[in-house]
Amino acid sequence: MIDMFTEGRSFSWMWVLVQALVIGLVVLCLAACDPAPLLPTPAPDVETAVPPTSQPQQTQAVDPLPAPEIITLTVWTTELFSPTQMFTGGQILVQQVVQFKEAHADAALEFVVKKPYGKGGILDYLLATQSVVPDLLPDLVLIDVDELGTAVQAGLLQPLDDWVPTELKEDLYPAIRQSNSYDGRLYGLQVFADLEHLVYNTGKLTVSPRSWPGVLSNPGPYIFPAGGEAGLANDAFWIQYLAVAPAPSNASERQSTLDEEGLISVFQYYQEGLTRGIFPSAIQSYHGVDDCWKQYQAGAAVLSHVNSHLYLRDRQSIASTSAALIPGSSGPAASINQGWTLALVADDPVRQALASDFALRMMAPDVNAAWNRSARYLPTRQTALAEWDPLDTYTSLARQLLETAQPRLRLANSTQVSAAVQEAIENVLTRSLTPEEAAAWVIQEID
Repeated sequence: MIDMFTEGRSFSWMWVLVQALVIGLVVLCLAACDPAPLLPTPAPDVETAVPPTSQPQQTQAVDPLPAPEIITLTVWTTELFSPTQMFTGGQILVQQVVQFKEAHADAALEFVVKKPYGKGGILDYLLATQSVVPDLLPDLVLIDVDELGTAVQAGLLQPLDDWVPTELKEDLYPAIRQSNSYDGRLYGLQVFADLEHLVYNTGKLTVSPRSWPGVLSNPGPYIFPAGGEAGLANDAFWIQYLAVAPAPSNASERQSTLDEEGLISVFQYYQEGLTRGIFPSAIQSYHGVDDCWKQYQAGAAVLSHVNSHLYLRDRQSIASTSAALIPGSSGPAASINQGWTLALVADDPVRQALASDFALRMMAPDVNAAWNRSARYLPTRQTALAEWDPLDTYTSLARQLLETAQPRLRLANSTQVSAAVQEAIENVLTRSLTPEEAAAWVIQEID
């Protein structure tokens, strides 16, 4: 019995062992059938999760921005004052064109070169274009200041008052401002001034004469252009006449006649100088200061009229020569303003603003000073002349010329008057008429 009981215990133990092995095999099978970890699945990241879509997304086409429209401003000018000039002035102009373009990406400048005068000249083209194809007129024009009034009267130009700062207007020399103004409005920004003055041989004269008595007491020869230009009296006469004639009450108003006593005084001066041999008879063949300058350079005169452009151009090659103011009746005479001015033609406000901006850039003191130095002309602003060499003796003379200069006398019938005066000058120099007779004849002719 004991053995059976023993066998029975052994059987029971074996059964337990078999059951344990079976359970282990079941667990291993379950583990092999599901390899995923038995952990909770985290929720998706809201910021980075991309929602499912049933169709692919479409990219919307964006139209390119249209290119900005370029406004091309046309500038009529002369060969001497164009960007193509090889001298320094052309380079200065190019620099300003570049800076203008940098400031106005939507604008461009086109320079059209014209003859300065006569048929096919700047004024002639302006008038012809205005009457035939006004749409082809320029936006800005460089014009002789003596022709500015004709352009204003023709309705070609726009006043600049709304575009030019007050401080610039006040900085212009008085004669410059008056010459460029009509009916109280500014129509031109004069960029160059060219004023007549005297030159004398320092080897023969230590001091130049300051008045007519001083001229008549010197041995001479003293030359000036008495032959007139195109049959009209030139500035030499008008400088001398304005030195003795009563000053007009308003320089901007037109004068209807001349002062007879003033005419007599100038004609007597001519006659006396000719009688004393101080004025050679050849002055009747000198039609401009360039004729006189050539004669002076050739040694044919001790004193001569010249203009600032000719003198500045040639001064380095002329020895024993100094410059001075032109003698007047009782002291130095005031020269007459000449030169070139920028005028506004465009009537569209946008184009006016752009054109005026470029003109103002050319009038900046440093630019105006440098441009005039290179072109051999005088600046028109006081702050521009301050940029010139203060140690140069000509800078001092230039200041006197500009400060005392006067605008051209505005005559209602200027061509008729100037032609009559020139004929009277020739009659006095040939002694066909006395000074009194010549003056009376002029007054009668222009009435």
